Amino acid sequence: MDYVNSFLKENGGNHVSHLVFLQDKKIYWASDQRVLIVYKRIANKLVVLGDPIGEESFIQGAIREFNEYSKKKGLKPIFYQISPEFMAYYHETGYRFLKLGEEGTVNLQNFSLAGKQGAKLRTRVNKFARNSYTFDVIKPPYTRELLLELKDISDSWLGNQKEKGFSVVSFSEDYVSRFPLALLSNADGNVIAFATLATDYKNSISIDLMRKSSNSPHGTMDVLFIHIFNWAKEKGYHTCSLGMAPLSNVGKCKYSFMSEKLIRLAYLHGNSLYKFKGLKEFKSKFACTWEPKYLAYKTTFLPATLLQLIILINSRPASKPKVVDRIMYLFNRAV
Repeated sequence: MDYVNSFLKENGGNHVSHLVFLQDKKIYWASDQRVLIVYKRIANKLVVLGDPIGEESFIQGAIREFNEYSKKKGLKPIFYQISPEFMAYYHETGYRFLKLGEEGTVNLQNFSLAGKQGAKLRTRVNKFARNSYTFDVIKPPYTRELLLELKDISDSWLGNQKEKGFSVVSFSEDYVSRFPLALLSNADGNVIAFATLATDYKNSISIDLMRKSSNSPHGTMDVLFIHIFNWAKEKGYHTCSLGMAPLSNVGKCKYSFMSEKLIRLAYLHGNSLYKFKGLKEFKSKFACTWEPKYLAYKTTFLPATLLQLIILINSRPASKPKVVDRIMYLFNRAV
């Protein structure tokens, strides 16, 4: 991982490059180790997370190289959460596209709570300050006591939910220990919420793993985010990524593909399983811009591919249920 870290520092990353440090994915070095591709296999597919990373002049060749690498293995390559920047390269290599959602971004240079628009959030921040809540950003290494405290908060936040993987960050001591930590603490000095802060090694920072205790006061995450924006602005960052709002603004147009219209139904009616609308509404309090993210795929049975992606994100390597193996076997035969 040290070489990967050095490569990212030298070349810059993207909105998901920090997730390589979850160590649940494999790495393919393309163009004589000048391009980094992060992927994971599920059934008959190699799923790449985000765009290839490296100098732009090598990206198109890297996409073609990974395509050939997959074909030699008898597998289908797909790229998950790609940006519009390199879509022409994918298109020229024979890929089709499906919109997956949008990434929210805060312009830190313009961020302010001044005026009528920021009044509600400003009042919330002031209330926490009056009640002696404090904010701090610390850097590794961390004490064992702090990591255990954060684990308790993470478990409290998860409740009966299970950690996810691949494109969704999950808690582990090794992962948390790699990043600066934003901490919101109460008057007794106990942490009530935290977030890991990842960077693309350019001018952007990402609010990555975010957790709060189940008994934290209303508005805790708002206050944590606002403090992070102010801190990042002071440190000279230009933008802050809020991550994906899955399925956001997918299939709204009457000319949208049928697959995108079906995804729109999941967004509108699947809120009980995954808080699609609530997540978009929360991030919309702060986001200045929204960048679409896409799935780049070749000829495939899309419903099966989407189900495979869901299973990929929701299954942990250490505890993969047998039913997943059976489902994957059936879909492998179907597609």
